[in-house]
Amino acid sequence: MAAKGGILLLLLVTMGSLSALVRFVRAAPQAEKYEAYEYKYEVKDPEKQLFFDKNEAGDTAGKVTGRYSVWLPDGRLMTIKYIVDKEGGFQPEVDFQDNANPLSG
Repeated sequence: MAAKGGILLLLLVTMGSLSALVRFVRAAPQAEKYEAYEYKYEVKDPEKQLFFDKNEAGDTAGKVTGRYSVWLPDGRLMTIKYIVDKEGGFQPEVDFQDNANPLSG
């Protein structure tokens, strides 16, 4: 009878260990994989005095660089250039150009 109890205990311990191992394997972090990409767009509407654009690219290391511009109601063109990476996060540089008219040209 003791042998049956020992086998049952061994079986339960083995199943418990297997269950813990399966949970560990499922929870193990996966390596981050990035695909390179690039996109851009531009919107110009002279009738409504509207302009904005954007372009962005990401590489296989996870680094993203980009730029976007918006023509503000006060006539300035606001341009934001940025880099996004694991070390520095979102790193913008903001620039304003006075008396801009991105609709001409």
